[in-house]
Amino acid sequence: MESQTLDVQVQRTLVIPAPATQSTEEVPFTIFDRVAPTYHVTVLFAFSPPNPTPSTLIAALAATLPRFPILTARIIDRRRARPVFLTGSGGAGALVVETAVTSPLADHLPLVPSPALARLHVPLDDTAKERPQLLQLQINRFKCGGLVVASSAHHQAADGYSMSTFFHAWVQTVRAAAGATATALDLPAVVPYGPGAIAPRRPPRCEFDHRGAEFKETGDVVVTTQQPVRVGPDEIANTTLHYTSGFVSQLKARASSTHHHKYTTFETVSAHLWRKITVARGRAHDPAATSLNVSVNGRARLPPEVVPKSFFGNVVLTAKSRTTATDLAQGSLADAAALVRAGVRAVDARYFQSFIDFGELHEDEVLEPAVGDEDYVLLPDVASDSWLHLELHKLDFGCGGRLVGVMPAFVPLDGVIVLMPSLHKDGGVDVFVALYDKHAKELQKIAYTMD
Repeated sequence: MESQTLDVQVQRTLVIPAPATQSTEEVPFTIFDRVAPTYHVTVLFAFSPPNPTPSTLIAALAATLPRFPILTARIIDRRRARPVFLTGSGGAGALVVETAVTSPLADHLPLVPSPALARLHVPLDDTAKERPQLLQLQINRFKCGGLVVASSAHHQAADGYSMSTFFHAWVQTVRAAAGATATALDLPAVVPYGPGAIAPRRPPRCEFDHRGAEFKETGDVVVTTQQPVRVGPDEIANTTLHYTSGFVSQLKARASSTHHHKYTTFETVSAHLWRKITVARGRAHDPAATSLNVSVNGRARLPPEVVPKSFFGNVVLTAKSRTTATDLAQGSLADAAALVRAGVRAVDARYFQSFIDFGELHEDEVLEPAVGDEDYVLLPDVASDSWLHLELHKLDFGCGGRLVGVMPAFVPLDGVIVLMPSLHKDGGVDVFVALYDKHAKELQKIAYTMD
């Protein structure tokens, strides 16, 4: 998508207010919200024509949002240890920007990372006070009738699974208004949220050291002997890789041939890219440590009486697989896949329950997240996130158009990968990669090699 050919003209800006019929309520952060990143996450969805009109989309949005009170809430800190969401009529509502794009959508496909994408979503500044909305949407209508819908949601309000639930609910409302057949996804009429929907044990007990893992130790003083390497804003490259279903099958066969385990697509592709990024960084003979950090959804681990499957908010913890760069790069794909599997499986139901109980025991204490990755700082690790089971590729407004692109907006962090089902006819997996540009160029040379 070339920035010089993308002419985006703002037509209207409005705020869909929080439901006036819902009384104001203070909903304390859950322990998962307290460890979540404090910024908006932006995702762009491109739909070929024909599509619903912006007024239809906005009317359906206004009808959908009351089911998701956190998305129209506002965050109130009040210098307390545990912030709250102010829901109901005291909320901030949802910001919507409508634009017109003077060119046809086909001129900008396939949707690939580019500085031009910034024109298609609401400018974000999570330190600013004038835009407190936790959900900010930009609806871009192209000359041909194609759409790019950009959703920016604050991560402390919702994780990826929750936002996928919201997107599907919005789409179903649009389809119902148009008389189209609803999709087969089963979405609850009442969406549980907040700490009241999460059940600690009685009495609560911690079986793992969550201070030092998810949160910093009390009074921690970080001592570093080496300053982090910082790069300029234009030196983090965002790119995409496409792995065909055939290539993924070959990778899985190679990973399974040594240990005789059948590894999943996520385990295999994450392991493959962890190794390739390590080599692209020039660390094949580096004895220093490297980690693959994986976001794990607790809904799949915990029984529904602890956290309902339809819980809206955050139920995510990070799994870490560790080794040395040398061992990773010079070892086999099977070894790397085994590390990924072991790391993810260690964050099991017992670990999630311990974390919930930790939150109950320390609900009134100041807790500072241990992970503090900074933008434009070079890192030795890789963070892998899976969108493979979010069903985003099935979004369909029911007007005849189809989803032709899904893309995170610009990610300024070094070493981030996101796995998504490919929209290519050959299937497979698309991988969004954020990496130092010099390393990204090297990765492109070796990303499709099997060794």
